Amino acid sequence: MKYVLKVKVLLLIILFIFYCQITYSQKVKASVFGIDQNDDTQCLLKAIMSDVDTIIVDNINRPWLVRPLRFENLTNKTIIFEEGVALCAVPGAFKNPTDDLLRFSNSFNIKLIGNNTSISMNKEEYIDGEWRHIISLRNCKNIMIKGFHLRDSGGDGIYISGLGEDTFSENITIEDVLSSNNKRQGMSIISVRNLIVKNSHFSKTNGTLPEAGIDIEPNRPEDRIVNVNFENCVFSENNHSGIKIALHNLTSNSFQVSISFKNCVLRNNHHPNNPQVPAEITINANKRDPVKGLVLFENCFIEKSNWGILYSRKRSDAFRVVFKNCAAENICQSQRTPPISLEVPDYYRNLGALGGIDFGEFFISYNESLPVFKVRGSKLQTLRLADISGRFVIYNTNLEGNYSKYIQYNPFFNTKVNMEFIEKSK
Repeated sequence: MKYVLKVKVLLLIILFIFYCQITYSQKVKASVFGIDQNDDTQCLLKAIMSDVDTIIVDNINRPWLVRPLRFENLTNKTIIFEEGVALCAVPGAFKNPTDDLLRFSNSFNIKLIGNNTSISMNKEEYIDGEWRHIISLRNCKNIMIKGFHLRDSGGDGIYISGLGEDTFSENITIEDVLSSNNKRQGMSIISVRNLIVKNSHFSKTNGTLPEAGIDIEPNRPEDRIVNVNFENCVFSENNHSGIKIALHNLTSNSFQVSISFKNCVLRNNHHPNNPQVPAEITINANKRDPVKGLVLFENCFIEKSNWGILYSRKRSDAFRVVFKNCAAENICQSQRTPPISLEVPDYYRNLGALGGIDFGEFFISYNESLPVFKVRGSKLQTLRLADISGRFVIYNTNLEGNYSKYIQYNPFFNTKVNMEFIEKSK
C-alpha cells in the first residue's frame, strides 16, 4: 500500500512539473489579442505584456501599425516575428521628439527574433529632434536582437545606454541587422558592458549630425564602454564616418574602454556636405584627462572612399589604438585628405604628445599624390609625437617618396616613434 502511494505521489509530482513546463513555455500569436485595421498598438501591447513568455508576431497580410511602444521592467520574453511580417510607425503618431518605436527600460532577458523583418518609421515627418529611435535599450540586460531591417527613423536605428543612476546596459547581442536611412546614426552606443554586434550592416545615415554608421559616444564620466565587439560588420555610404569613436566625456577616472572591430569593412562613407572632418574612422578623447584602454581594428578593410582611413585628435597617453592586418584600397579619391591624419587636440594649450597608435603592417593602395601621413599642430605650442609605430606598404605610382607632411611640429621631442614606409608598384 505504501509503495502504491509513493508511486502515485511521484506521478503527481512528475505531472505537476510537466504542467509547469508547458505553462511556462507556452506561445501565443499576437493577433489573438485583437488587431485593428488602423492601429495595432494595443493588440501588440497586450500580447507582449501577457503572462505568455513567447509571443509570435504573426503575418496578418499587411504591416502591423503601431504608436510608440514603451516597456518598463519587462522580463523573460521572446518575441518572434514570422516571415513576411513588417512593423511600421503610424503616420503622425510620433509627435514628441523623444518618441521611440520600441523602448525597453530596466528590462531583462528579452529576445527579439526577426526573419529579415522590416521595422520602419516615417523619417520625412520628423523635422524636429534627433531622438526618435527605432529600438532603444536603457539599463537593459541580457538582450538579443536578431534578423531585422531597421530603417527611416527620426534618430538612431539602435540606441543603447543606462538610465539614471543605473549607468549602463549589459550583455547585449545584435546579429544579422541592417540599419539604413536613419536620421542621426545607424547605432549610438552611450553606455554598455558586454556588447557583441555580428554580421550587421550600418548604411546611408543622413538627416542630422553626426550622421555616422555607428557612434560610440558616452555622455558622462560615469558611463562605460567595456567589452564592445563588432564582428563581420559593414559600414557604408553614411553621411559621416562609418565608425565614430568620441570618448571626450570619459576621463582617467572612468572605466577603461575596450572596443574591437574584427573582419569589418568600411566603404564610401562621409558626404562632402557634412561639416565634420572627413574620414572613414574618426577618433577623439578628452583633451586634458583622457580615458585609458584599448581600441582594436583587426583584419579590417577600407575601400572605395573619397577620404582617408583615420582622423584622430587623441593624445598618446589616452586609450591605445591598434591596427592588426588591415588594408585599404581606392581611397583618398577626393584628393583632399591623406590616408592618416592626426591633429592637435587644442590649438591654444600644450596638452601633450599626439599618438598612442600601432598601425601594424598596413597595406594601402591609392592613386593620389597625397602624403601617407599628415600631422597638424599649432604655432602656439610645441607639438610632438609619442608611441606611434607601423609599417606601411604603399601601392601608389604617384607617391614619389611623399610619405609624411608635418605642420607646426618639432620631431626633436618625439618619443618612441617608429614608422616605416615601403613603396611597391601596382
